[in-house]
Amino acid sequence: MRGALVLRTLAIVALAGAALAAAPRPGSAAGVAGAQYRYWAYDDHNDNRDMLVYYAPGPFHVQLEVWDYVNGRDQFRPEIGVHLRDKRRSSYTIQWRHEDQVERVTVGTEQVLSDHFVGKVYVSPLVNPDSTEYAYSAGVDYYWHSYNFAGVDVIRDPRGNDLWVVPMRVRLANERNDWVQFMLAPASKLTLGWAVDAKIRWVRLGIETNNRFDFSERNNIIYTAGVEFELPAPVK
Repeated sequence: MRGALVLRTLAIVALAGAALAAAPRPGSAAGVAGAQYRYWAYDDHNDNRDMLVYYAPGPFHVQLEVWDYVNGRDQFRPEIGVHLRDKRRSSYTIQWRHEDQVERVTVGTEQVLSDHFVGKVYVSPLVNPDSTEYAYSAGVDYYWHSYNFAGVDVIRDPRGNDLWVVPMRVRLANERNDWVQFMLAPASKLTLGWAVDAKIRWVRLGIETNNRFDFSERNNIIYTAGVEFELPAPVK
């Protein structure tokens, strides 16, 4: 328990300092801010009322999330991350999130491989009070014309079902970055998940269904509604 508390404290201090150092400069990307309500309807009727807000001004993001279950212990899930880019526009990420009794630290990179391809690798130590496990993911995205892309990832989470999941996504967008995204996520043990998400101006909507898509033992359908706004650019 003490080790997890120390890790949480160090992660918050380090990431907060890095976020301040990476604060957006005049003329840099404006970023976004938003809020969502996600209703997780489980097959055992212990539904989750999920509320979150996020603020992402370019090189860092902060997210506050509450999981409010019909029965059982609720969760407060704060998250902070720093995302730095090099001259090639490849990115490097480190973030921390508190997940119930687990401290999750994610380290990864997205490397520009060519004009159209981006490769991704992430590793996440999951620090429990009495042990540490590791989740991994890797993938590649193909971008074409503006914000359009198609991608495939391979994710392994050791918890619960110990599933290997292969999410495949296609996003169709316009120059204003309004978009609709389709996802199909086959997994080991003959499970399957799918989702449809969209952003139209400042409105976010989505529906997702999971047949043991993650480490949960329960099936669910997730309904999402929210808002997302572009932030004004810093004044020079």
